Amino acid sequence: RECLSRNRSRWLVELKSAFQDKNYLYIAMEWVPGGDLLRLLIEKDIFTEAETRFYIGELIVAIDEMHKMHYIHRDIKPDNILISREGHLKLTDFGLSKEVKII
Repeated sequence: RECLSRNRSRWLVELKSAFQDKNYLYIAMEWVPGGDLLRLLIEKDIFTEAETRFYIGELIVAIDEMHKMHYIHRDIKPDNILISREGHLKLTDFGLSKEVKII
């Protein structure tokens, strides 16, 4: 939740609201209508070289943004990479993310 609340990056899913009761934490996040990268890979079966370059390039930028915020994602996999309406990547599922202290 802390990682999401500090997020000002277009490469990370935006936190809309968060609240909790005595049993649960509720998090409302941005709707990303393109689905996840795993679903796209299953549909296409294989990415072209150009698609692979595009997605890997965007993933590198997204990870770099997290690192600039002093967080490590620790659970990057195709189902935690969402595709925006415009076709760009957004990281999600920050449950295993860890803040790192810079010395």
